[in-house]
Amino acid sequence: MTTPTLTDLTAVRAHVTGPAPEAVETLTRGLQEGLGRRQAAAVLYFASAAYDPTDLAGPLSARFPGACVIGCSSAGEFTDGAASTGGISAVAFPHGLMTRVIAVLADLSGDVVARTDAAVAEVEARVGCRLRDLDPAEHVAIVLIDGLHGAEEAVNERLGNAAPMLDIIGGSAGDDLAFEDTWVAVGDQVSRQGFALALCAVAVPFRIVKSCSFVPAPIEPLRITRADVVNRTVLEFDGRPAAQVYAEAVGASAADLDASVWMKHPVGLMIDGQPWIRSPRTVAPDGGLAFYAQILEGMEVQVMNPGDLVAETAAAVAGARADLGGHVSGALWFNCILRRLELDADGLTDDFLAALGGIPAAGFHTYGETWLGHINQTLTGVIFG
Repeated sequence: MTTPTLTDLTAVRAHVTGPAPEAVETLTRGLQEGLGRRQAAAVLYFASAAYDPTDLAGPLSARFPGACVIGCSSAGEFTDGAASTGGISAVAFPHGLMTRVIAVLADLSGDVVARTDAAVAEVEARVGCRLRDLDPAEHVAIVLIDGLHGAEEAVNERLGNAAPMLDIIGGSAGDDLAFEDTWVAVGDQVSRQGFALALCAVAVPFRIVKSCSFVPAPIEPLRITRADVVNRTVLEFDGRPAAQVYAEAVGASAADLDASVWMKHPVGLMIDGQPWIRSPRTVAPDGGLAFYAQILEGMEVQVMNPGDLVAETAAAVAGARADLGGHVSGALWFNCILRRLELDADGLTDDFLAALGGIPAAGFHTYGETWLGHINQTLTGVIFG
């Protein structure tokens, strides 16, 4: 048996813009030419909400009949060398890097817990064992989830219960900041309120990357004493109206709280010295503070100060690469829309792409990131050795 070379395993990425028929043709040609005689095990694509998903899902899956093809709408899409807010990015992982990929599409318009459990059961039936029994060194799961209906926490909890040892990485679909309609797709099937779950059997080592460019502010943590968890709203910090307490903590007045403050000063749930970010979204009418992710009563969170997004991204990617011995074949990236807005404002998009280290990859700017739960203002991803 011939041992695959690094070239055999290297992923292929493509980035295109333009009308759907021409974009699909150009994207397909780029991926197929990059693959050469190799067959794709999985193709992932991330597309602007300006595209009708039915113009993408069917044609792309038909062009790669032997591959698992999944995708979602984005709030900006990128590869390691190009970025846009109106195009499509895609990456193809060849057989050899991945030996088997199983994907299902779940509809979350009804009972989220039941629908998630049903998706897990379908994957388990197809793989022939429970997810919790799989070797976590040889499997990774990818989840692309509707970004508008607030089901991420429930989905992640059920997936975590079913596969407590597996890394489950992904992001919430976007719609170019319209906040009206997102979609996910598996093969030629599309859902506007669901999630795509792909289980990948991987033949190479891999590392998960998590990077958020914040440091704890030098103040006491805030304790959540009252919360509307379902609506992701903190009503009270330390027994007082949440917006007022937060404003005092960041040196602002409650009347001045807006996106310019929240982007610089999210809060972090600190675990082993690392922040898991929850980003404020708006001040509620009753003085509460609504977030993009849930915070539970009794939790303590630390107000965060901004760091260097590009430098910390580069350090995280370089660290994972070093753990893999320096030999890498591809990656997937899920980057928060708030990080994209920061990059846009500071003119740092090219620097961010350079920080990804030239690893063949595709990704998108998300409405929330997945790894060990639902988080905000973070880059999550997986690098394959």
